[in-house]
Amino acid sequence: MNQIIGWFGWGDGVGALAAISAILTVLVLLAPVVFGLILYGLERVQIKLIGMVNRKFAYFFVNYVTFLGTFVHEMSHLCFGVITGAKVNEICVFENEGGRLGHIGYCTRGPWFMKAVQHSLTSVAPTVVGFTLGYFLLRYIFSGSHTLLEYVGLWYLVISLIDHSTMSDSDLKHYFQGVWIFILPVFLLFFGFGYLG
Repeated sequence: MNQIIGWFGWGDGVGALAAISAILTVLVLLAPVVFGLILYGLERVQIKLIGMVNRKFAYFFVNYVTFLGTFVHEMSHLCFGVITGAKVNEICVFENEGGRLGHIGYCTRGPWFMKAVQHSLTSVAPTVVGFTLGYFLLRYIFSGSHTLLEYVGLWYLVISLIDHSTMSDSDLKHYFQGVWIFILPVFLLFFGFGYLG
């Protein structure tokens, strides 16, 4: 932490530590949104490239051929919802209604701070899980040689994750509805590490 403060040249006082801790807190809490936007951009590039051949097929490919990504997306919501204590009352993985490919319905439970945790973590789950699985898949792909069929399957999984690991508009709304609960704990974590380290 002292090295980060040194980069900014703000001295070594408590004020500098608090300022850097605040900046890092904002960066950490906005990181899933930024990662989601990067994945969304990659998906749009993919649609543009495939769309040069056939625009309808491009949307069909991204929405339906990569259906495993939809499954991972919805199961991520489900797992994080259950882990945080939300009550999941509806799961739909394969739908074609109103532009949605799948959804889960959940109700938050418990005190207000747990409801905030449930909203934020359940909504950010597809991006966190997608990036984590994608990272390990890419490491595995580049770690050694595979057969052609294995490469095709592994890259299919990576593309499926790219296409479906973004947060929907509803996910973003719920994320910002609850992420504020993490501001103080994350700030104190950075501040504590900087102060004690």
